[in-house]
Amino acid sequence: MSIQVTAKNFASRNRKNQSEFRKHQLIEATMDCIDRLGLSQTTLARIAERAGVSQGNVVFHFHNKETLLDQTLRHLDEEYKSNWQQALAASPTDPFSQLRALIESSFTAKICNRRKISVWFAFWGESRSRPKYMRVCGANDKAFSDQVLMLCEAVEAQSEARLSASTAALSIEGMINGLWQSFLIGPPGFKRSQAIRAVFELLDSIYPDCARKRIAIAQ
Repeated sequence: MSIQVTAKNFASRNRKNQSEFRKHQLIEATMDCIDRLGLSQTTLARIAERAGVSQGNVVFHFHNKETLLDQTLRHLDEEYKSNWQQALAASPTDPFSQLRALIESSFTAKICNRRKISVWFAFWGESRSRPKYMRVCGANDKAFSDQVLMLCEAVEAQSEARLSASTAALSIEGMINGLWQSFLIGPPGFKRSQAIRAVFELLDSIYPDCARKRIAIAQ
């Protein structure tokens, strides 16, 4: 969501830009509340208080809590998908480099931070009982999983692989998910650079030929 407006220039902007700014502000406030209170304790009143607006303002833009939660999840989904797709577009086109780019994109600061991960886990936890959340979370996971598997198959077709493509893809994704969980509930001080390095080591162990070529080129 592209926001051209700020709290300082809000009054001088047209209604469309004001509406976009306010919706973005309310989605951010919703994420803050989910992070601090959990989904069940996140109410329109608390979201309004966090955003510094009236509850009527929240209802005007989103009608009810379920719509606001749905839009918050979709905002996260689009942000995550756009992040890894842009990383692939900017990466060299060989599949090993693309896999590295995909891994690195999973730990960028705007995606991998304690607040965002907390919100993701809250929605994932509710997805079993809420089909709408399941559809959004499931589609997001599938798109990423399909991309990882496709790249693993492409690497396997070109070089030595110590695991099958399907096992490699599951291992890479599982490690990313586990490291995300570590950011949320693990001890403080764990850094994104450590997480990236750990998954890269796994990748190098699965595809040793590609790792050797990468090191040779770097030297």
